[in-house]
Amino acid sequence: MDRNEALQTIADLRNEQTKLMARGDELDAKNQQLTTKVDDLMAAQRALSEVRTLAPEMHGGDRRLTEYVERGPEGIKGVRWTAGDTHVTLPNGVSVKTTEYGLLDDPEPCNEWHQELIKRYSFRNLARAAQKMSGGGRGRASTPNLDADLYKHMLRGPGGLTTAMEKAFYDVAGSGAEWIPDQFIPDVYQEFQTPRRLRALFPQVNVTGNTILRPRLTVGGKPYIKSNITTDDPAAYTASTPTTADTTISMSGLAVHFVVDDAAMEDSAIAAASILRRELLRALEDGYEDAMVNGDSAATHQDDIAQWNIRSRWGSANLGGDADHRRYFLGLRANSYDASTTTDLSGTMSVANFATLMADLGERGVGNLVAITSPEAMVTDFLTLTQVLTVDQYGQAATVLTGELAQILGVPLVMSRYMSNDLAATGLYTASGATTGVVLADLDAFQRYSKRGQTVEIDKDIKSGAVHMVATLREVFDSPDPAATKNTAFGFNL
Repeated sequence: MDRNEALQTIADLRNEQTKLMARGDELDAKNQQLTTKVDDLMAAQRALSEVRTLAPEMHGGDRRLTEYVERGPEGIKGVRWTAGDTHVTLPNGVSVKTTEYGLLDDPEPCNEWHQELIKRYSFRNLARAAQKMSGGGRGRASTPNLDADLYKHMLRGPGGLTTAMEKAFYDVAGSGAEWIPDQFIPDVYQEFQTPRRLRALFPQVNVTGNTILRPRLTVGGKPYIKSNITTDDPAAYTASTPTTADTTISMSGLAVHFVVDDAAMEDSAIAAASILRRELLRALEDGYEDAMVNGDSAATHQDDIAQWNIRSRWGSANLGGDADHRRYFLGLRANSYDASTTTDLSGTMSVANFATLMADLGERGVGNLVAITSPEAMVTDFLTLTQVLTVDQYGQAATVLTGELAQILGVPLVMSRYMSNDLAATGLYTASGATTGVVLADLDAFQRYSKRGQTVEIDKDIKSGAVHMVATLREVFDSPDPAATKNTAFGFNL
């Protein structure tokens, strides 16, 4: 029983006694409850006596709390939290070494708020000591809930002291960091990436076999002038023979593999399984788009992919090996070099230069084209073209007003982060360079041959506790056109 409970007990006894006397049965009531009242009264008196003996006396009130504020020449420095030695100069000029208690360990609290603060601080220290004992003295004790409770109580203190405490609470060890719990947000931040939309632009062809034979008609029928009939046995029309061929397309695929500790997945504060699944699929999409732009199926890749960590996406491990995704299939840049449809733009994009790229495609220059460019080229080279920049040239759709450009010369512009800005002046990656470029591709000349879409599988190895998460894709990007067909063009050195 504490002091407040004891006082309440005495008050209740007085109220009951008054009610009994008002009903006229004072004597019986007194006799019946005398023993109980005496026991309650004695318990209350003992509680009051213990409170007076055990509870620390209050000294000084709110005003005394300012003694814990440390000041310097520039004003408030902070708060003296715990006891420490100091020197006090007496009126006679003698300096005496003494101990001054801190806000958290003074045996004589200033007020009830201060008393509660010391109580919570002591309880927190006790909990931490119990943690260290149970852990054999190893590791750092952690009491985040008690720390937060203590911190909130501190900020409910008197105004003058609260200002000093807030100034002292920098997130530095020994200066309040231990009482300010770090906030954990159960979400994973994803760095910005240019949205991936390149793969969806090209038509998909569903297949069932591992090797695909795509027939094509290389030379069609040839017309001849129809001759007039002048005899009873007229000559037959001149015949023509169409020429056919086929393109062999071999199916392949991509795979992404994570190995995760089962306990980590169970104990994670975030939805680890769903986040990892999303990352598996994102990795497949990233790798496929990178291969569409920068892939090369030749024995020797045209770029130095062993050193090419494009936009820091792939890390430094296992670059350039036989399983590198940039060996997956022939990409658009390499296809342009094979077809000799590359143009050095000499650092300048103009409508005339863009028209030159279109002309490199021959008759396909008026086909179903798309221009794939880097974000840097879009901002620096396309948005600033004089033909589209200002209102007098491009009306209300001028890039100076909208900050966007959907197409140029009727060709849609699409950004890909895998059209990089670290190419050499030759348009190839050589581990040294700072240029970019733009690829024109005929959408009708390429297809995505898909045997199986993105699939995520999860399996647990019960012998090791490892959870294996694997995402796979069986789809290749290819064209039925003969080799060296001019269906792509690459403008480099921007």
